[in-house]
Amino acid sequence: MYAETPLPGGTLWCSRGAASALIPADGCADVILRGDDVLVAGPSTRSLTTLPDDGAGALGFRFTPGTARGLLRIDLSEITDQLLPLDDVLGRRGTASLRARLQRARAAWPAVSSPIAPPVAQEWSAHVHQHARLATPAHLVASDRGWPERTFRRQVSAAFGYGYATLVRLERAHRAQTLLRAGAPLADAAARAGYADQPHLSREFRRVVGVSPRQFAGSAAKRSTELPSGSSSVA
Repeated sequence: MYAETPLPGGTLWCSRGAASALIPADGCADVILRGDDVLVAGPSTRSLTTLPDDGAGALGFRFTPGTARGLLRIDLSEITDQLLPLDDVLGRRGTASLRARLQRARAAWPAVSSPIAPPVAQEWSAHVHQHARLATPAHLVASDRGWPERTFRRQVSAAFGYGYATLVRLERAHRAQTLLRAGAPLADAAARAGYADQPHLSREFRRVVGVSPRQFAGSAAKRSTELPSGSSSVA
């Protein structure tokens, strides 16, 4: 069983008895409670395969891209595509506080309403995210903020955990996944998602999602069980 619910700043999810799944990169960072252990999964830029749940399962909070720094207080690029104990980032004291919040959420699931992470101003990250969806060139986004392009790129890397070009790539792949789930032909999905051509779609999609567009489309057509946001399962 996998389920999720929106909370301020991101998405709370719970997984119990779930099978192994291929999780495409979504650019998000997560904090995860497994038993009494709290882990942090850095922002993802490549696909990964999860292990099947053990008896206790897991509960986690997935941050909206560009906002996890408000809790973790580090340059997010230091933990990109890594899974490590939260103690290594927040120390025992900071981890204990978050562990207690996650444990309360697990006990109350699915009736959870209290925020997991402190509120973070999202205006800047939302602004960058919107431009990435439109594939706006970096120098224009930087100019819009009144920053030199180099400063803009450095700030994006620290807040999101990866560069602006990677964010654009992730958004393109997300659009392609949505189109393929809806049954769009490959060439149509490539054009509408913003790829130069179908080979461009194939190259980037496999890097981000972990399977070819054709495999993904075939799996989506046969799937009936709910999976984590952005996840895939290949038959």
